[in-house]
Amino acid sequence: MAAQPTVTPMDSSTPKKPSSKPKGPAPYTFDDLILIRATVPEVIQQTWTNNMEEWAKGVPLPQYHARERLLASTAFSSEGRLITWILVPKLDADVTTAYKEHTTAAAENQDQNKEKGVRGGFDPKDVTEENLDRILGAVETYERPGIMATSGEGDDSIKQVSSMSVASVYAPSKYRNHGYGKLMMRLLWQEIGNKGASFSFLYSDLGPHFYGNFGWTARTSTEIVIPPAMALPSPRSICTSATESTRTTRASTKDVALESVTAESLQELVERDAQLLQETMKSKVQNEPSKTTFVAVTPEVRAFQWFHARAWFYAKDILKFKDAEMKELNYGVRVPGTKDEFVLWHHDFTDDNLFILRWRIGASMSLDNTGDSDTTALAFVQAAQQEAKKWKLSKIVYWNADESLAKLLNLEIKYRNHSIPCLGFLKPSEHSDKVEWIMNEKYSW
Repeated sequence: MAAQPTVTPMDSSTPKKPSSKPKGPAPYTFDDLILIRATVPEVIQQTWTNNMEEWAKGVPLPQYHARERLLASTAFSSEGRLITWILVPKLDADVTTAYKEHTTAAAENQDQNKEKGVRGGFDPKDVTEENLDRILGAVETYERPGIMATSGEGDDSIKQVSSMSVASVYAPSKYRNHGYGKLMMRLLWQEIGNKGASFSFLYSDLGPHFYGNFGWTARTSTEIVIPPAMALPSPRSICTSATESTRTTRASTKDVALESVTAESLQELVERDAQLLQETMKSKVQNEPSKTTFVAVTPEVRAFQWFHARAWFYAKDILKFKDAEMKELNYGVRVPGTKDEFVLWHHDFTDDNLFILRWRIGASMSLDNTGDSDTTALAFVQAAQQEAKKWKLSKIVYWNADESLAKLLNLEIKYRNHSIPCLGFLKPSEHSDKVEWIMNEKYSW
């Protein structure tokens, strides 16, 4: 029988945070600040320029902006689903006296003829450098379909709802440590509530507690990392009874023929995935004894297209792969003739990963200790290894993988301390004791 997978923390160190010491007086008071929706292209582009200092990872500004424009033009981001929010001073606001005195003195000490620092309020239509410099923080939200159900309330409790994904939370380094980021998230929580979302979620790189102050609570999340060169296990003995009797059931991975998931076949797989999620919700509410509300992000084809567009841009415009190679940048693989046996992945060239977005072997999504199930899983892993090698990606990463897969591969399960999933529940059930986020794989990121 395969050994139990070891579960360990990723790294006990706390993620790095900016220095807590302000660089001078705060330029604006909280009462003078508002969170507004950015609609002018130049204003939105300025938020990209601001966050480049953290996220560009060596990509030059023209290409970085080109990537963001491409992703903003996808179906996933269209029709108002993507909103860029900015924290700015009101139009009639001005900086604090302490800040004005501090910057004036600094300019005089440096023998400057003009004062250093920002001045005045923000005009949403002004695209001058002086006005754009008044953007104190920015954050993006994506409206996404979700599903929600509460146990003990019958099948009628299963509802299709709206959810809100939060991303790209950023404050320019020169404006940090004045509490502006915290204010921005408090105001954003109110805006999300006003838009009617049932739940919201984000992935924190500031540890498990920061976003809990504003409504998003951290959730335990694991990952397994599969090296592309790792030898897959040979047929093993599987426990079939409480007396530990065993039998060999698994065949070679060569017994499973796979085919690439193309743009044409993706739609039917995602639609079937959403149907199976509905069935999973039904089973959850029928079998959960305690009052529990279950939520999940509904699979939709445009989200996978967004991931693919991101990978395509890096491969073509940054890494300069040849056109012949680009034609093979597929969405994943599936067992031919099936709609519920597939793996979908994302070529994350930025962080050198092949990310598993969705993994499904039958309705349960987990292995059942049968030869067929194990064989299909190994075939999927083998295909992912080949894909990672083809594109020179150093590892395969799978968030919240089923424990049985880790057992099968004899891999360690690690708790993540990066991209920590945090869930905000805006419409709790009146009698619900807890909220469970299911199917929280990289797809939801």
